[in-house]
Order: sequence, then structure tokens, then C-alpha cells
Amino acid sequence: MNRIEASQIESLCFHLLPIHEGTKYSWWQQSGSCKQFFDADHAFYRQLGISLENIHIIETAKQNQPMLVGYMERLKQQGIQLVSLEDTLYPARLKEIHDPPMILFYKGSYLLDKPSIAIVGARKCSEYGYQAAMELAYGLTQAGFLVVSGMARGIDEGAHKGALKIGETLAVLGNSVDICYPKQNSRLYEEILEKGCITSEFIPPTQPRDYQFPKRNRIISGLTLGTVVVEAAERSGSLITARFALEQNREVFAVPGNLGSALSCGSHKLIQAGAKLVMSAEDIIQEIMPLASSHISNFTNNCTKIPVQILDKVEIMVYDNLSWQPKELVNIATQMNMTEMNIEKILLKLEIKGFIMRLPGRRYVRLN
Repeated sequence: MNRIEASQIESLCFHLLPIHEGTKYSWWQQSGSCKQFFDADHAFYRQLGISLENIHIIETAKQNQPMLVGYMERLKQQGIQLVSLEDTLYPARLKEIHDPPMILFYKGSYLLDKPSIAIVGARKCSEYGYQAAMELAYGLTQAGFLVVSGMARGIDEGAHKGALKIGETLAVLGNSVDICYPKQNSRLYEEILEKGCITSEFIPPTQPRDYQFPKRNRIISGLTLGTVVVEAAERSGSLITARFALEQNREVFAVPGNLGSALSCGSHKLIQAGAKLVMSAEDIIQEIMPLASSHISNFTNNCTKIPVQILDKVEIMVYDNLSWQPKELVNIATQMNMTEMNIEKILLKLEIKGFIMRLPGRRYVRLN
């Protein structure tokens, strides 16, 4: 993957053809390889049912191939690598969908073929939804799964942060990997690059566009064994991801929310339609583990281990007083019959050890 080969140039050239991915995938299957496709003549293209207009596009692409060598050198200088559908490294699960991208660009560690689960949901989520995403991501990462999401604000952000508390995570972008979107998540972007992987099918530099996010969503679901929807309105991108997951024969899970909440309407409809109701990471693991062990031979449960932390009796008492729901410092102190100053010291120790998280307004939640 470190040197530029002719096959990579041909794959990138094929990827850049302005044709629907499903159509290109059909051409590729019938040709046998990108090289054979570009070596073919007009008669072969006509045999595939390719229009004269598209044949002209293909011929122009052939002539432009030499220019891609310098472009790929510049990508390498930026730390951007690519994997093509013809590479042995290409994620096996993504090959199973009907319109896999010919190329995936990525930065960071190569994590695209690890046993993974997607967590998606609303950008404008509730605090409950955000904490649920973090908690589920933490538990799944602890069990050895890679958490995949889209690095958007809200649920995606919570999922990535929960995973990063203990291990790696994978972000699939609706723009190219060299662009952080949204800009407010620049710190998260850098942390994912440091501890995980960022990938996209969009050639650098490609700015985010609305129509690109549904394409991104099919990759999120296609890479994973299942998709968890934490919060979703009745019409949302998260439901598009869930629909892709169903079409791709993947598992779909949903987290219940408050009755009457617009943010939970989509999630509740998924549950009504047969999605597995999720109350903890264990619910997902029990359902997914047989798939992981039967389809991924090198998967072992709990491959990511939490360093054992020793808590004293008082720390355990304070920890047991917390839950998913945020609790204010003053209420914790009152229930524990301790001063706020003393409680805050204990909470700081628990936070440093990775058992809890502090929220704005001197509120705290458990992480595991």
C-alpha cells in the first residue's frame, strides 16, 4: 500500500468515473478487473450496454490516468492512503453490498475490516440520547467491537467519544478525509486520527454536500454487523442508515426514548417494525456475537481490556450513587451526607480513573 502501483491508478480512475456506483460495480464484475475494463474496446463496452456518451467518458478517463500518479503522491504526503475493491485489504463486509465504492480513502490506522457496530442518531439530540450513545459505545468497545459512526454533532459525537474512552473508533465522512466537518468537532477529528481511523469514498478535497450523506450512510451500515439507532426523528438520516442496514441484511437495533418525544419517534417505529430494543450494550453483544464469531475467524471477545482500577469503599459508594442520568453535585452531596468539596474530590478521582464523566453545570454520569 505504500508504493503507487498501476492497479491503484486504474482503480482510482475507475472510481472517478461520474457513473452510479451500482452501475460501475456491474461493469467491474463483468470485466474482471479495472485493468481489463480499461483495456477493452468499444465493442466490449457496447456489449455491456454502455451508451456512446459514457464510452466517451471512459476514453477520456483513460487519457487522464498518467495525471493521477502525481495526485496520489500528494495524497501520500498528506498521510492519506487508499484501498481499492481489488485489494485483499478491502473490507469483506462492504464487498457484500450491491454498490460498494471502488475506493476508500483513509487516514489513521487501518481499521476497516474489524468486527464493528454502527451507532447513529440525531444531530440535535437530547442529553439522555447523548449519554446513551456514549454508554453503548463504551460497552461495545470494551467487548472488542469497533464503533463506527459519522462524526456529526449529537449522537455520532457521543458514540465516538464513548469509544475513545477505552479504545479505537472509525468515522465515515460525507466529505473527504482531509476536511473536518463539522468544524466544531476539530478536536474529535484529531483524536480519532490519533487513536482510530477516518474514511470516505470522496476524493480529496471534497466539501460536504447534502446529497453525499446518504451515500456515506450506506458505507456506515455496510462496514458493520449491525446498526444501533439511539435517537431519530420520523424523517432523518439515521433512518436512512437503518434502511440500508436492512437492505444489506444487517442487524438493526433501537434505543427507546420518552413517549411523545419527536426525537424518539423514528426509533420507536423501528422497534415496532421489528428492530431489537436496546437497554444496554449487552443486548447488542448477545445478538451480534454469533455473527462475529462465525463470520470473522480472528475475532475474540474482550480483545480490548480495561485497566483494572481499585476503588476504595467511599469511591464505590459515590460511584453507586450515579447512573446514566446526569446528577448535580449538590444532590450527590446531600444524598451522601457529605460536603460538596469532599464529594468533588472523590468525583475527580473517579473521573480520572475513567468511571464517570463530568458535564457542564457540575453534573456527573456513570460511564460503565
